[in-house]
Amino acid sequence: MEENSNGTNKATGIIIVILVVIVILGGAWYWFSYKPEQEAKEKARQEQLAKAAAKKKREEAAALKKTKYDQLITNADKEFEQEYWETAKSSYAEASSLFPKEQYPKDQLVLVNQKLDEIAVQTNSAGTVETLSSATGRFYVVVSSSIDGDLAMDYGNKMAEEGNSVKIIEPYGSIKFYRVSLGDYDNWDNAIAASTSFSSIDGDAVWVLEY
Repeated sequence: MEENSNGTNKATGIIIVILVVIVILGGAWYWFSYKPEQEAKEKARQEQLAKAAAKKKREEAAALKKTKYDQLITNADKEFEQEYWETAKSSYAEASSLFPKEQYPKDQLVLVNQKLDEIAVQTNSAGTVETLSSATGRFYVVVSSSIDGDLAMDYGNKMAEEGNSVKIIEPYGSIKFYRVSLGDYDNWDNAIAASTSFSSIDGDAVWVLEY
């Protein structure tokens, strides 16, 4: 009886040891193999998701950038056709900054700058129009007289575009005419001598007015 009891206890002890070993091995496998492997897989999955999200974000940003570029070019081309040189320049420049390797906006900027340079030269070479409402004591070479102030100003602007310095003498006293002058001098002789180089606008003779 005693021998059977000892045998049973021994077998039970062996089973317990085996179970403990199994639990220890199972725990070691879980903590040192399975769990790290699952964590690594989850980390890789999260990294993949992050990469996919970043790629989608880059694609969306690139699409928005291209849409903005196309709109800027469309606007700039319209402004170019309408000769709105300054706004066209701004639009082409902004488009070029979005895609520096694109040649088209660069070529258009060259054309726009050429137009602006031409305008600057024309502006610098243009004359001026000055209106006189009080006497100066100088002598003016009159090339046109008009009772219509707007017409006189139109004449003056036309002559100024040709590079002349124009002075419009307003009506005074009993005089109801606007006089368009292309030259003013400090004495009569100089004014008379200069008058021979001017032509009348309205067909009348060029004459000198002291005012």
